[in-house]
Amino acid sequence: MQHLKYFTILAIIFHFQLSNADLQFFYKTEKSEEKDTIFEGEILTVIFVTNNNQDVECQPTYKSIVTVSKKGSDNSSETICAVKGLRLGEEWLQCVDERNPSELPTRVQVVVIRDQDFIDKIFPFYVTAIVLLLNVVFGTEVSLKDIKFILLRPKPLIVAAVCQFVLLPPFGLVLARVFDYEPDVALGLVMVACAPGGGNSNTASFLVGGEVPLSISMTFFSTAIAIGTMPLNLWIYGRFASNDPNFTAETIPYFQMTRTLILIVIPVAVGMVLISKAYKVTSRVMRYAKPFVFVLFLTFICTAIYRSRFVFQITPLKGYLGAVLLPIGGFLIGGIGAWCLGLRASQTKTISLEVGMQNAGIVISMTLVVFSQPKADLNSIMPICIALLTAAVATPLYILHYLVYKYNKRYRKICDQNKEAQLMEREMFEKTLIKEDVDPIDNGAMEEGSSIGESSVTGSKDEKQCQRTDEL
Repeated sequence: MQHLKYFTILAIIFHFQLSNADLQFFYKTEKSEEKDTIFEGEILTVIFVTNNNQDVECQPTYKSIVTVSKKGSDNSSETICAVKGLRLGEEWLQCVDERNPSELPTRVQVVVIRDQDFIDKIFPFYVTAIVLLLNVVFGTEVSLKDIKFILLRPKPLIVAAVCQFVLLPPFGLVLARVFDYEPDVALGLVMVACAPGGGNSNTASFLVGGEVPLSISMTFFSTAIAIGTMPLNLWIYGRFASNDPNFTAETIPYFQMTRTLILIVIPVAVGMVLISKAYKVTSRVMRYAKPFVFVLFLTFICTAIYRSRFVFQITPLKGYLGAVLLPIGGFLIGGIGAWCLGLRASQTKTISLEVGMQNAGIVISMTLVVFSQPKADLNSIMPICIALLTAAVATPLYILHYLVYKYNKRYRKICDQNKEAQLMEREMFEKTLIKEDVDPIDNGAMEEGSSIGESSVTGSKDEKQCQRTDEL
């Protein structure tokens, strides 16, 4: 009797473990492959095996990636479900025994990917080549003298960096949580919020009367700083991008992103070296290279729109709202930050555009190179929308600046005074460099006398210019 008692207890424990164990299942596609990945429109068969001849009920998590329907089976211990892929994404089916719905569900992963054509296959390499080439061209627009000029007046640079890498990332996280995006889409939005400024802010600064040299320098420094700040911000905020239980921030490849950013900064440095060491040859080549790059860039836009047509098919209205609000928020954060520190209007406009126009192209390139499908496509949805809609948001700013400058005398006077102040700052900086290059100790007595005379004249001019700058 004692042995029978122990046997009964063991049987009850064994039955309890079986009844609460995960369901046994395996996959079968239309091509008879046992895998969890299918193309859009393809049907995946999931066969469940139970030890108690019970039916299995499956419900999708997101409702829009796949559809699930039951199929009959000759074997009473099997339940066959047909899962059809509707659009790309990662789905988790929640499956339970119908007779024991209170048990913890078994999670069954289903991955839906797009059928890759020739353009899809070469696009990651094409994007990388375009980004590298554009950064070489961008580097030729930055000289060491410009960098030194900005470093000696670092306030605008510091304001832009704080707004861009300290204030904008949490704002992007707030947008992702408020609109409750799917995990990969939310991560794409946060990635853009953590990215450096884009080269399009340089053109925008020119169109609205900003300071183009300052814009170029800020773009260069933000790209260099992003090597460390972008992975750090993603580590801080990426884990909170989504409250979806299927999202794990540990899968974000921080090291690979850092390596990609380094590869992007190197061409900028190459362009700077070329323009400083071989100015004549580089300038001659760039006269022909820039139209070529412009045509290449237009080709890239057309190719990107064709390749990214799936984005317009699956992006909901709230996705476009987030893509519009991020640059608008960046404009406001940068503008308010510069205004609070008392920077002049032209600097305020430049910083505002630099913070609001993030380099979504870098993020798209990173997602295609770093992530596998379908994460690469899903993470690029928001960067693509932001890249397209940022121009739409900035266009009214160009029009507003043109109209106000033309019809408002006070605003026109402020803009003209800002231009004059920029020129005077630059002239004084150039004269300072010339003075530093001349060593008065090595000069002769006559040269010393002449230099003293020249310096007195120059000093009086500088005093007048300083006084004029203070008045402005």
